[in-house]
Amino acid sequence: MGWLKPAASLAVFAVAAALSPGCQPSPAGRASSVRGASARLFNEEKLAREAFRLVNRERRYRGMPDLVRRPDLDAVAARHARDQARMGRLSHVGSDGGRLENRLASLEWIWAGENLARNKGFDSPPEEAIRGWIASPRHYENMFRPDFSHTGMASILDPATGFAYFVQVFIIPTA
Repeated sequence: MGWLKPAASLAVFAVAAALSPGCQPSPAGRASSVRGASARLFNEEKLAREAFRLVNRERRYRGMPDLVRRPDLDAVAARHARDQARMGRLSHVGSDGGRLENRLASLEWIWAGENLARNKGFDSPPEEAIRGWIASPRHYENMFRPDFSHTGMASILDPATGFAYFVQVFIIPTA
């Protein structure tokens, strides 16, 4: 469901809601307050690190080992997050028609999964993204699949719209 095999057809994934019901947006979390490319890049990596930390905190809470963050998977996640921001929507299919298996084609893996989220106006965009993933059965399955051991995480801020985009890629490596 939320994972796939190389060269297999990708299952349709649910996309995390932009805003969870009952949560009040806060201007403090708006990406539009970020000025300049270097400040934006710093804040994007800070948001990705926080989202990664929160996912591992949730895994430890459930008695699971931490995921290992890999730069090559971060790069895959970042390219897709930038593409999502350019398109202004969430989709597991990129603007070029590529799917997760295409984005991971140069890497060795057995199974893979991907979680996407987009939100704005929250004090903690990473917390909101993780909350949405936990509330979604397919995203939850990816986060807490015991044999997913390696991950990539990216966050992109779109100052024009104020949205923070999150992409997390999970894999079971071949070795």
